[in-house]
Amino acid sequence: MSDAGMNFPPPPPPPGGGGGGTPIPSRGFGDLLGMVFEQYKTNIAKLLPIVAVVVVPLSFIGAFLTGVVFKSEDVLTIDPVTGVTTVDSGTIGTLIVGSLVGAALAVIISALLQAAIMKAAAQAIVGDPVDITASYQWGMRKIGPVIWISILVGLIVAGGFILLIIPGIIFMVFLSVAIPALVVENQRGTGAISRSWNLVKGSWWFVLGFVVVTGIITSVVSSIIGAIGGSSWFGIWITDAIAQMITGPFAALVSIILYVELRARHEALTVETLRSEINAS
Repeated sequence: MSDAGMNFPPPPPPPGGGGGGTPIPSRGFGDLLGMVFEQYKTNIAKLLPIVAVVVVPLSFIGAFLTGVVFKSEDVLTIDPVTGVTTVDSGTIGTLIVGSLVGAALAVIISALLQAAIMKAAAQAIVGDPVDITASYQWGMRKIGPVIWISILVGLIVAGGFILLIIPGIIFMVFLSVAIPALVVENQRGTGAISRSWNLVKGSWWFVLGFVVVTGIITSVVSSIIGAIGGSSWFGIWITDAIAQMITGPFAALVSIILYVELRARHEALTVETLRSEINAS
């Protein structure tokens, strides 16, 4: 399989009999960001359908439930004479139950999507074929570990934010490549947490800057697309789905490429080693 997926200049020679090859070079901030956009342009046609197959129906259900099923015009009532405010508890109760059920489903489906799109992004950057069915089959096997790692990261970051915000930002950056560590190396739970922490160590400011810049890009694109949809539930569904289909592959590539960059800084990582790890995970 060709190593063209990583777009190295100059192209590395074929790996030797021991499966070695040329180590992946470390890149500066601008070059790494450029690589994200290059990989996005090259692989969007492969990655977008993986997001669409989940996002389109899920965002439809969310918009329909919010805008039609649980929509209420009379939840809050103020008596004009007494000034007493009453709330339709039945409507509120239905809304709360619906929200909790929707949130639980969203967590499970989001974990599936995150696993599938990250696996596909990892395969794409090494030039391997990407398949929707295979990506979701892999994602189904990894739902539990993805949810568990997400919970651990969430608790650690939330605890940091409780401690006057700054520690939360520090923890968030240190744990930013925990999910890629699962996708590529099959690191689980605290192992993925430790792996991410050790990879980011020594490059914290670089990672912070990269995460902030790419996060701003994603937010701006989502906001621009979301503003087009108007206030109708149908318009919200369409624009929300489009925004997620456009930004989802970008976010996945950002995470995987950042993870590879950090490994390139710490290890003599080659494309062949990376490919074998991805295929074995």
